[in-house]
Amino acid sequence: MRRLSSPWSDLQAHYSVVVVGSGYGGAISASRLARAGQQVCVLERGRELLPGDYPRTESEFFKELQVHFDPESGLDVGNPTGLFEVHRGGDVSVVNGCGLGGTSLINASVALRPDPRVFLDTRWPQALRDDVEGLLEDGFAWAEHMLRPMPYPESSPPLATLNALERAAKKMGGTFRRPPLAVTFEPGVNAAGVRQPGCSGCGDCMTGCNVGAKNSVLMNYLPDAVRHGASIFTEVGVRYLARDGGRWRIYYRPMNAGRERFDAPDLWLTADRVILAAGTVGTTEILLRSKALGLPLSEQLGKRFSNNGDVMAFGYNTDVVINGVGHGDKPHDTLEPVGPTISGIIDDRATPNQEDGMVIENGVIPGAMARPVTALLAAASAISGEDTDRGIKDRLEEMARMAESALRGPYFGAMRNTQTFLVMSHDDGSGELRLAGDRARVHWPDAGLQPVFTRVDERLRRATEALGGTFVRNPLWSKLTGHELLCTHPLGGCAMGERAEEGAVDHEGRLFSGTSGTDVHEGLYVSDGSVVPRPLGTNPLLTISAVAERCVALMARRHGWTVDYSPVSEAPAPLPARPLSVQFTETMYGYISETADEDFLRAGDPERLETTPFRFIVTVEASDLETMFAHPLHPLSISGCVQAPVLSSRPLTVEGGVLHLMTKDQARAGGRRMRYQLPLVSESGERFFMDGYKDVYDDAGPDLWVDTTRLLVSVYRGSDASGPCVYRGYLRLNAKDFTVQLSTLRVLHARDTAQRLAALARFGRFFFGTLFETYVRKAA
Repeated sequence: MRRLSSPWSDLQAHYSVVVVGSGYGGAISASRLARAGQQVCVLERGRELLPGDYPRTESEFFKELQVHFDPESGLDVGNPTGLFEVHRGGDVSVVNGCGLGGTSLINASVALRPDPRVFLDTRWPQALRDDVEGLLEDGFAWAEHMLRPMPYPESSPPLATLNALERAAKKMGGTFRRPPLAVTFEPGVNAAGVRQPGCSGCGDCMTGCNVGAKNSVLMNYLPDAVRHGASIFTEVGVRYLARDGGRWRIYYRPMNAGRERFDAPDLWLTADRVILAAGTVGTTEILLRSKALGLPLSEQLGKRFSNNGDVMAFGYNTDVVINGVGHGDKPHDTLEPVGPTISGIIDDRATPNQEDGMVIENGVIPGAMARPVTALLAAASAISGEDTDRGIKDRLEEMARMAESALRGPYFGAMRNTQTFLVMSHDDGSGELRLAGDRARVHWPDAGLQPVFTRVDERLRRATEALGGTFVRNPLWSKLTGHELLCTHPLGGCAMGERAEEGAVDHEGRLFSGTSGTDVHEGLYVSDGSVVPRPLGTNPLLTISAVAERCVALMARRHGWTVDYSPVSEAPAPLPARPLSVQFTETMYGYISETADEDFLRAGDPERLETTPFRFIVTVEASDLETMFAHPLHPLSISGCVQAPVLSSRPLTVEGGVLHLMTKDQARAGGRRMRYQLPLVSESGERFFMDGYKDVYDDAGPDLWVDTTRLLVSVYRGSDASGPCVYRGYLRLNAKDFTVQLSTLRVLHARDTAQRLAALARFGRFFFGTLFETYVRKAA
């Protein structure tokens, strides 16, 4: 499969449409608007992971984990762009995916339509309720066309976990079904022209599909968007939005570039239209920050948060074989097939009162999480588990299986006989996302004490009893934790409503521009699970997709665009692997003064009254190390910002900057020159150009440190050095910041550690070897 994303340093200053987030809503919006001929830019905070990149082992899993605790503690643990993002510190813990493709990368791919009665609820705007058989039905149809859901085939290998769920359904009197799954079971080319292999039955869907059979949006909508002209940028964390005349200004932070170590300000770009699709928590968080900074929005922002009635529990150490643990890094042919994460449901939605309905699904513990879960369940079963069968013989058999799991691992004994249960039901949807510090947290006291969870608890106890196991609730749901809920399907926060008094967005996903009435912000949309105003009682991916399809169709209709839904041919073959690149972030600071012909050192003398501070924080990248070495100017790209109050009260953005590293061009004989060329643009649109150089030359005395840490700068008005020179001075780098700069040095696109270290060594030899030649060997 071809990689889809570009580095954030390639971002332009302005786009027609910027989509924030790349899950179902974002990917659908990008695909359809690119097909409508719009200039689309997608910003994703996470990284692009392809099949083969997802964690298979416990250590790889923990490297992909990020946990945000109570904002008051300021404690964030793990990789800030890790695939698994956990929000703690509120009344509900929320889990979502972080990567190109969003939560579609780590969900269970169940593509069920909700009970039709869900759309009769008056919490939906009247216009949408009237359109259920119209554009919303079209949305479902288009989403199903692209995601290609189908049940686990009868012709596929039988699954012990599926048989066990069917057995439980019969004993409970429930309706057993095989739900439609967004999984490819037979190899072929999908609707986006991407060739996919068939499902291996490894069971590791929830840690990312290393086979490529899972129909996440990375396999369909996103490549379709790129084929039709969209640009995708990963590791870009959007912070907040502001209205800027007739356009929107989007403030963001590059991730994993080390800029935060220099306390760098946010960067920005502009767009005519913005579609927020960063997920229920992410989108609401961005808007809460924006509102706090002055953007007028509805007072309903953050409200109507729903857990979608999510419950996870376990039928531990049952009397039947389950095979409910994914293969992880084990060869598939050495283990029994596990199937997709979910392959069956007990459909309990046909209740007289729709709010009492639920679906109970079997689940699979991913192989990368198997050992920690084994220990957790053994402890939880001993402390709070409820054994649903009795007898000395049964107890001895259970103890023997537990011992076998402890000794031989999660594919044996008690864990081999453990059924994971996943439930979606109907909570009251009265939670609220609030900004605590810099992050959104769920405020929903006693959420876990709602009657629905008692009903679910009893239903799952009966399902476990049908299998002769020990019922183990989600360990978070206990008196000790205040019955804290674990949510994997968050909804609401930017809920639809008729007016601003009732919701944050209208039926088209447009954000209300005040606290009352129907006025909306022109060009500002939301398209993800946050717009859903109530629980759905089933896996929400298909409904989110259908609503997103409808919203983007209405957007196109409103602006007179035509979305071309024509099929496409098979996509071109993958491009060669990306070349090795090296990246680092640096800062330099000093003073400039308003002069065109004065000596640099005098012009930048901090003792002069007329000088003014000047600082840059930039990320430097050699996007192709071999090309950089071979080119006589040794060019590296520069992205970032400049803080210069005399030029702008707000930071200026660097647009397409270039560093010529250790070049002989314009250098004195026997020396080298490092030349920085930074085109700058302010938020008001004014343009400046900074041209600076370090003269690397061995003069009399010890001058290596000064030469490599002092930059002589000229600032020109306009987009290049042809304009009038208006300021001149010099910048310095101290030893502390140089040490920090070295800590940001990293190699991108290396296949392994050995190649990464070799590239670092070669880059170091080039830079420091040149200094050796200039200052040591020449002197000798």
